[in-house]
Amino acid sequence: MFSQSELSTISSSSDTSSFSLLSTPNQLDMDFERLMQFIKERDVSQITEAVKRNLKYFSTTNNRQYNNTIRFINQYKLWGTYYPEKEDYELADNRAHALVEHREDFEWLYKILKDYRSKRILVNILSYWLMSEPKKIEQICDKTFNQYFDLDIVKCNKNEVFVDIGGYIGDSLVYYHKSFGRNCYKKMYCYEIVSANIEYIEKNIELFHLDNVIIRKKGASDRNGTMYLSSDALSSVSQLSESGAIAIPIVKVDDDIEEDVTFIKMDIEGGEEEALLGCLEKIKKNHPKLALSVYHNHKDLWKLARIIYEADPSYNFYIRYYGLPVFPTEYILYAV
Repeated sequence: MFSQSELSTISSSSDTSSFSLLSTPNQLDMDFERLMQFIKERDVSQITEAVKRNLKYFSTTNNRQYNNTIRFINQYKLWGTYYPEKEDYELADNRAHALVEHREDFEWLYKILKDYRSKRILVNILSYWLMSEPKKIEQICDKTFNQYFDLDIVKCNKNEVFVDIGGYIGDSLVYYHKSFGRNCYKKMYCYEIVSANIEYIEKNIELFHLDNVIIRKKGASDRNGTMYLSSDALSSVSQLSESGAIAIPIVKVDDDIEEDVTFIKMDIEGGEEEALLGCLEKIKKNHPKLALSVYHNHKDLWKLARIIYEADPSYNFYIRYYGLPVFPTEYILYAV
């Protein structure tokens, strides 16, 4: 864990000179500035050691929760593995590189976020990467609305053309229907790469009487071509690769959908950046609402916002957290 002096640097220092947000910043602004100052004053190796110390402290204060967290991290391997007994500290290295090398990107993101709920979520996620303190995640859990469909942010009407990239079993189609009503869309496109998942999508379409849904058994990317799946079994975490048993066509949404689109949702296990690049013409031309998963690695949280902003700086950005109060997943970047 941090020494007392290190904790004071983050928790009670009045030095906010590193990053000026407002002439009279509030407590949350000051919390963020202190976190950024703490990171600025240390190099990658020092932040790596801080992350490792805090993970070790977490293991002593709540061993069961720590073991469950590390088991989850090592199972999915999206953020790096962590086996201290094998001197494998990839997770700590990745967190440190993200915090140190992209500190200015996080500062930029904090400034452009449109509400303090979003800013609090960002501060707590970054603090968790450093401190591994579960209370940071407990504080931002919110189940007020269905994931991807925060009614304070997203408004839909009967003319919506909704593009669901990463359809899984059709759950997002169903939640769209439950969130906005039966008459709040004109057409839905659903991209899904796993045959077993598509069978469930078809069942849900029939069960909930969803009309005008077009299923695309394709992957969304920044190019048109072919990639591969290792398995076609039911799964929520399937990823495409350059080799495998099952060939899957990949497409740019810009090329695959001729009509204008109004709302794009993505959750494709780390492939969001490439898929977003394949939607840039739609973004520039149509200004669709965007709800993007940004938790599958340490870069998407800032990088997807950068891509969108550079394509159309008139977007407003928000973050919402829909995950469990254990390890930060299921946080969504909204751009509207």
